[in-house]
Amino acid sequence: MADSDRTTELVGLIERLQTGDMEARRLLLERAYDRLARLANCIMAGSFPAVRAKHDVESVVHETWIRLLQALEKAQPPTLADFFRLAAHKIRQVLLDLVDRQRKLANREMLGMVGSASADGLSALAQNTYDPSKLAAWTEFHERVQRLTDMERAVFEMHYYLDMSQAEVAKVLSLHPRKVSYLWVAATEKLAETLVDDVEALG
Repeated sequence: MADSDRTTELVGLIERLQTGDMEARRLLLERAYDRLARLANCIMAGSFPAVRAKHDVESVVHETWIRLLQALEKAQPPTLADFFRLAAHKIRQVLLDLVDRQRKLANREMLGMVGSASADGLSALAQNTYDPSKLAAWTEFHERVQRLTDMERAVFEMHYYLDMSQAEVAKVLSLHPRKVSYLWVAATEKLAETLVDDVEALG
């Protein structure tokens, strides 16, 4: 399905959702699931291979799906752009929570080894757990996204978190494609001020 046709279909589902059509909610989440799966796979493979070794893509997407379902039970996003912003927010929550859980687990493992492991054993364990500096940078990256302007954040979230093409983002936000490109550059430049390595991975 072409981007324009897919976007038209999603807009129609949002309109149905506003009327209380629960079937539209299910279909909307099914369409989002594919995007979430591609995004989770990309982030885990490119930025956190150690996370991928312990958590499969399906489990990450499933947790995001549950949070989206709960959110949509309480409120219906008025526009497609609002739905994508909500989805991006839930993705970010899952990623940040996953980082926090893995940091705590790594700390417990290290503490458990202190009394009995040799220096070599501790060194091996450290190499197989999470680099605190990298985890901190990743967490800061997502938190800094929240500090972008509304339009910069909308473009960034849709293009990066939801794997939408810039042409599709332009249609959803009713913007000229050149404006979307400008906002994307502005957002990544702001993020790159302190997170150069992470922004280089955006592609």
